[in-house]
Order: sequence, then C-alpha cells, then structure tokens
Amino acid sequence: MRFLERFNQVGRPAAVAFFAAVGQALGGVVALGMAYGMADTLRAGGWAVAGGLAVVGMLGCGLALLPTHVLSLIAGWSLGAVPGALLATGAATVAAPIGYAVGGWLAGPGLLAWGRRYPRAAAVCEAIRRASPGKAFGLLALLRLSPVVPYGTTNVLAAVFALRRLPFVVGTAVGMAPRVAVVAAWGAALERLDAGTSPVGGWTLAAGAAATLGVVVLLGWIARRALAEVSQADAAA
Repeated sequence: MRFLERFNQVGRPAAVAFFAAVGQALGGVVALGMAYGMADTLRAGGWAVAGGLAVVGMLGCGLALLPTHVLSLIAGWSLGAVPGALLATGAATVAAPIGYAVGGWLAGPGLLAWGRRYPRAAAVCEAIRRASPGKAFGLLALLRLSPVVPYGTTNVLAAVFALRRLPFVVGTAVGMAPRVAVVAAWGAALERLDAGTSPVGGWTLAAGAAATLGVVVLLGWIARRALAEVSQADAAA
C-alpha cells in the first residue's frame, strides 16, 4: 500500500511526463515516415491539406503523439513558410489545453499532496501554482521557447502545478511562435521533404540556451522568495 501511495504521489506524474516526451519522439518518426510517402499530396497544399494538418496537429500534439517541430516542418513544406507557421502555431496553441487536461488527469494530484508534507517543498510548489499571471506567462513562454523541455512534458508539468490556464495558453502561443517559424521556413525551403539537415543554427541555439537559462533563473527566484517567506514565518514562531 505504501508503495502504491508513493507511486501515485511521485512516480505516477513522473511516468506521465516521461512517456509524454517518449510518445512525441516515437510519434514524430512515424509521422515523418508517413509524410514522406505523401510528399506530393502534401506539397500540393490546399484547404483539405491545411484542415487535415490542423486536426492532426491539435490532437497529435495535445495527446503527446506528435512533436511540434515535425508538425511545423510538414506544415511549412505543404503550405509555405508563413501559412505553415501560422497553422502550426495555432494548432500547438489549441493542443496545449488538451495536453493540460489529459496530462493532469493521468498524472493526478498526488505530487502537490506529497509536497505539502514538507514545508519548504510545499512553499515552492504553492509559489509556482499561485504565480501571478505575468510570472506564469513568462515562465511558460520561456519553457516553450527552450528546446530542453518537450512540449508534452511541459503540458503535464503545468497541469501538475495547476498553473493558470490563460497565461498557460498565451505563453504557449508567444513562446512557440519563433520556434515554429524557423522550422516552417526550413520546411518551405526544402526541395524535397527530407529531415537529413537541421534548421538549428547558431542564433537558434543561442535563443534556446537563453530561454533555458531564463527558466532556471525565474524558477530559482520564485523558489528563493517562497523559502524566504517560510524562514521568516519560522523565525516569527
């Protein structure tokens, strides 16, 4: 019983976050293989292709079965750089609340309940959960811009910490847009649908590294503030 309780509290959300990342990686390989076989049809574009990509993108990204960079690549190849970027950004933004709802349901509320047993961990978890809309937006935008944390895992973590939904969605749209635009432009420029080259250049790596550093700094600042409040409360007691 104790093992099951501990698994539900810590192991379950960790497993969901892990499989969200693995599912996207495997789904991306499958999606690219299917896209190669349909390259001519996709290249023809049109409303039917755009509508199909939008539906597949919303459900695939939302259920952690398709990585956003694969959606962006195929959308750019099929529709062109600007229309492809707009479609992929819109689909990823709509998919985020789906991933939030499904990931939160699968992960359960156990992690926050476990954290509340420990005053310092509880203070940090509560500070993240109750972050102001501005801080929550900044955190989500940086997480989406950073290549370190996969899209599906970010959805699960946001649900586990019960981040506010509006900053979550807006931060997703703003943070995803630059990454999606780069990959969609790369896809549009390809002579044939081929993942043999990489759209990641020096500026892209620099932006991703800066976003990752920003996440670490912001989370560290939130944690320090929360721990300082706990220390002041202990001193007063």
